[in-house]
Amino acid sequence: MRDELQPAIDYYHGLIARDLGAAERQLAELLGKQVERKVTFGDRPMAHSLRPTFMTEATYNWVQDTVYLIRQAVLRIAAAYFTNTTLLKEDLGMEEWEIELAAIPTNVIRLSALSRMDSFITSDSFKFVEINGESPAGIAYIHELGRIYREMPLFQAFERTHPVRFISPMEHTLSALHLIYHEQFDGREEHPSIAIVDHLDVPTIHEFNLLKNYFERMGSPCEVVAPQALDCRDGWIYANGRRIDILYRRLLMNEFYAVKDECQAFLEGYVAQKTCYINTFRTKMVHKKAIFAFLTDERYTAILTNEQREAIRAHIPWTRMLREQKTSFRGLKIDLLEFVRANRKYFVIKPNDEYGGKGVSLGFASTQAEWDDALNQAIGHDFVVQETVDIHREPFLMKTANGWDMIPTIIDLDPYLNGPLMGGCLTRTSASNLANVTAGGGTLPMFILRHTYGDRTPSFT
Repeated sequence: MRDELQPAIDYYHGLIARDLGAAERQLAELLGKQVERKVTFGDRPMAHSLRPTFMTEATYNWVQDTVYLIRQAVLRIAAAYFTNTTLLKEDLGMEEWEIELAAIPTNVIRLSALSRMDSFITSDSFKFVEINGESPAGIAYIHELGRIYREMPLFQAFERTHPVRFISPMEHTLSALHLIYHEQFDGREEHPSIAIVDHLDVPTIHEFNLLKNYFERMGSPCEVVAPQALDCRDGWIYANGRRIDILYRRLLMNEFYAVKDECQAFLEGYVAQKTCYINTFRTKMVHKKAIFAFLTDERYTAILTNEQREAIRAHIPWTRMLREQKTSFRGLKIDLLEFVRANRKYFVIKPNDEYGGKGVSLGFASTQAEWDDALNQAIGHDFVVQETVDIHREPFLMKTANGWDMIPTIIDLDPYLNGPLMGGCLTRTSASNLANVTAGGGTLPMFILRHTYGDRTPSFT
């Protein structure tokens, strides 16, 4: 998978290395443009590498086909099992209030119309570790980073030899918002008004403004608004005095529930179903990390096709709710807690419903005492245990305090899904074991190589 990319990567690194003075100036320009254009997480630029990430056309098609199969498997399991309230509570880990909100009727049929499947690159494949089904971020950042990199002389020199294409998740997101609004919600406005709803003191506020500017350039009036500032009049949501056709929900359900008494219009509008909410409150059914326990447990997968089961086997790590239970692991019958405690290097434990790497414990990076403590604290508190992914580290030529060095870097490959279709990828990088932006990781645009050259990579002379 990565071998086909190596000649292009080596060529890009060669372009950097042949004039490190120019490379340093372009790095400063890269950082400066991100600050200037507000491509920042809070005040921190997202990208710190002159080299972006690359993918071949064949790999992009492979990822696209895989996420389609896994998405169809999730939908089949949801249709078969997720009408059982007891199962939703005990095996998926949903709270009573989450189930109540998910039960509110909506015209949007998708469990998660806009989602992101987060994976790590391995030496020869990729493994998904969770589904971000609620309100995936990074869409506008990736769009703007793609534009910034293509303005760099270094990238332009690379592209003259290695033609690429770029898939903007922001374009696909706007298209999906319109499609769902028209085809599922039966919305009638040709250029529907949009409200991006979230708290306004979050580090991603700059992304909301990038989205607003893009939506308005494409013809859809847009407001960025806190949930407390919404009004509901005759069933319609109003934001900053404007009637809203599509409420683009970036507010997490947990965050809404924490301030529900302060933003009753938010819930009132959802119940009225005149404004189209994307995503709906049903997203929790696929957002919980325990959804992978359903995908990797034979009790639930018998209803899937052979093709779906094979995609799961190859790309979804074994996962279970962390609790006292007898289950199977690679054909072995095990007592889960006892087995996980004794085999820490094979497992990761993480909260069932968190983000940004919060609460994650890596068995291979822990002492036995640390692992025992993490397990004891997690048991009974809605955690999952997941098999460790063998993450590939790819060298990036980076500016460090000691000069320019090859830094072994993990790559987090996160394809965006808009309904059934894949629309671009977020790629995050880190020299540590966690690639989340909130955990200090970087974000890079991904370009698809139109051709791979193998031994025919041009020289610099």
